Amino acid sequence: MNRIKRPGALFAVFIFLFALGLLWFFTVAQDYYDYTAKTIEAAASTAPLNKGSVLAVATPARTPYNAEVKYRKFFITAPGAKKVELQADFNRWGQDPLELKGYRKGYFETSVALTGGEYKYVFVVDGKDVLDPSNQDRTDVNGRTVCIKTVR
Repeated sequence: MNRIKRPGALFAVFIFLFALGLLWFFTVAQDYYDYTAKTIEAAASTAPLNKGSVLAVATPARTPYNAEVKYRKFFITAPGAKKVELQADFNRWGQDPLELKGYRKGYFETSVALTGGEYKYVFVVDGKDVLDPSNQDRTDVNGRTVCIKTVR
């Protein structure tokens, strides 16, 4: 025989507790809303709010670059390369060499901790300068064309 399932006592308890929770939530939410509304009205009578002055205080002066240290990836695809180095102004143009780690299919990468600013760099693939193909921002340094990475 086919028996029809009816909601049990556990389901009824769940619905009751859910309704009780909603009632409590909306009661507490209304009390909190009333409290904050009274607080804001009381504060406005003491110190009237002026949108312009609040924004001037809340918005700090813009600095061109952030002083926070951020990690930036430098990567290049150079199939068949044996050694890829990163020469940049932050490693004294190779005096403190940064060798990129090689992965499959000629993908090389490294991460460098930098603060905000502009950094000039070039990859050296098996002893030859190679510009970053993913970065078209370039300049000349002592007759050598290099890429510029901007960290904000």
